Amino acid sequence: MHQFKVTSDSLNIRSAPIVNDTNRIGVLPKSQIVSKIENLDDNKWLKVTTILEGKILEGFVSQKFLSPITTFSINTLIKIGGVPIQQADGESAIFYEAGMSINADGAPNAYHPADTGIDFLANAGNPGNWWAIVVNKDGNPFIQGSTDPYPGYYISTTALSDSGFVKQDPRRYVDSTKIPYIVLPGNSEFKKLTGIKLGDFAVVYNTNNEKLAFAIYADIGPKNQIGEGSIALSQALGNDPLVRSRVRQGIPKGIVYVVFPGSGNGQPRIISEIEAETKRLFEIWGGIERIKSL
Repeated sequence: MHQFKVTSDSLNIRSAPIVNDTNRIGVLPKSQIVSKIENLDDNKWLKVTTILEGKILEGFVSQKFLSPITTFSINTLIKIGGVPIQQADGESAIFYEAGMSINADGAPNAYHPADTGIDFLANAGNPGNWWAIVVNKDGNPFIQGSTDPYPGYYISTTALSDSGFVKQDPRRYVDSTKIPYIVLPGNSEFKKLTGIKLGDFAVVYNTNNEKLAFAIYADIGPKNQIGEGSIALSQALGNDPLVRSRVRQGIPKGIVYVVFPGSGNGQPRIISEIEAETKRLFEIWGGIERIKSL
């Protein structure tokens, strides 16, 4: 898609190529980036699509208030563990390049009292300080019962959860073995600067093999670390992290993450929804050619 930026202080986007009091669907701020869908015959209006506050807008704008983009002006918002978190002028999407460590949280077979789960029990905490499994009021872990997916295992959690299930139900959490998800730092400054919330969508690209995957932000990690994803995400990017049925193998480098703040609804989503919604956001943002240019 050809991309333009808004040159006026604000620009109305309308549902039809005509000015009246009823067809304004949004107001685009100065420097907002839009992608062209088509030119109109009169060369006065352009049909465009854009991402505003995480939501897709499609409509008509006056061409005279747009300027073609030849290069993007990139800013570094913050560094996490030495990794620059970047953003282009006129966009809310953020991006960064790092490796990918593997998070098994949310998988019902992640942790077992005898430390025989697919992840090592130390990654869930320790007695009196469990952070990745469900505990009762006394701090003791719940054990899955006979009707649960993995009887005898602990119940592993993710920060993103489905409130329609009680806390000791494994279905409440986002299963790492099934859903491609990313982990972002529990860092208040990062959250403030980016506006990203649990449930927002992301595109993840493996520069080592050019595999692309769509993901959801589902868990929170240490405040000074970035570059982490689920088992399903790692596999979608061509890396099987399981060695002898345990999580052992991440991706050292070359993973580009593009995250769209405000794009989710704060709820877990099924794979088909994640893919459909993120694919459209990605196309408007610039698609595979732009991600390669980073």
